[in-house]
Amino acid sequence: MSSTETANKMKIMMLKYPKRAAMAAQLKKIPPREVKVQINNATKMVHSQQTVLEAAWKVFDEKIPFNCRAGICGACEAKWNGQRIKTCYTPVQDGMRIITLDKEMEHFRQGTADE
Repeated sequence: MSSTETANKMKIMMLKYPKRAAMAAQLKKIPPREVKVQINNATKMVHSQQTVLEAAWKVFDEKIPFNCRAGICGACEAKWNGQRIKTCYTPVQDGMRIITLDKEMEHFRQGTADE
């Protein structure tokens, strides 16, 4: 194991619980309501007091990979408005259009395939 991997594991081990608690507190401050979210090609109404990762798993049955669930490791990244976000640390918002990285790669491979 490299020193970078060791440092990342230590960082996750030390920070994941405080960061998860901070996200839970942030989510509780959001007024409860239903918001419209699109992940890949599916659009659904979801509860506003959850992260994109939670909505993807629970509502969309979209299995975005994750590790720390605290916005540290980057395993859960997806694209929103052309920018990469950490889905475990981003609350859902009305009108979000999320593209998971595996879906983006699928579109890329289709566009470059030899016919």
